[in-house]
Amino acid sequence: MTTELGVSRPTLRQALRILETELLVTVQRGRRGGTRVNRPSPKVAGRYLGNVLMFHSTSLDDVHTARLLLEPAAIGALAAAPPGADQIATLRELVAQTRKETDFATLCAVGGRFHTELVALAGNPALTLFQQLVQQLIDAHTARFENQRLRTREPSRAQESLDVHSHVVDLIEAGDVAEASRVWRGHLEFIHTRLAATVDTASVLDLEI
Repeated sequence: MTTELGVSRPTLRQALRILETELLVTVQRGRRGGTRVNRPSPKVAGRYLGNVLMFHSTSLDDVHTARLLLEPAAIGALAAAPPGADQIATLRELVAQTRKETDFATLCAVGGRFHTELVALAGNPALTLFQQLVQQLIDAHTARFENQRLRTREPSRAQESLDVHSHVVDLIEAGDVAEASRVWRGHLEFIHTRLAATVDTASVLDLEI
């Protein structure tokens, strides 16, 4: 590579360190080690997106608005052409799995997966990626600024959220486009209002992704 690129070994090593820091490559040291290129991932994309949004003074309220434009529309499209029994079963299993969780961080992670799975079932890869990026921003912000007050209120409100998750699956299975979109929009508004009671959602994003 030094010959092909016309650079010195120290320069090449530094370049690889930068790529490794950016999660673009994985470097294995040792006699049998080497460098492997990583597949692009939403995590890496989310890291760059967070920096860009911070540079443009984006707030969590702005991210919430983007989510409102994206998720209810995707769910409406999903309800218009309801998925098969296996996919509905997957959604119900995610709801059931979340009901069993007692750990706060795990509960949030599984809940986020439900949001992503709903959009993914609409069958549009671009929408799915956008949803993952938005979800990642919201999760990172919530995790950084959560406090004891939020934790103590979470179990009862988590149950309410899971009831909505279950209800929206029923609406999707029934093909009720308007009601599925309406219920999900109300759910997202509820989540944001709850978060705004603890976090200054109007301030510029300050994330460590």
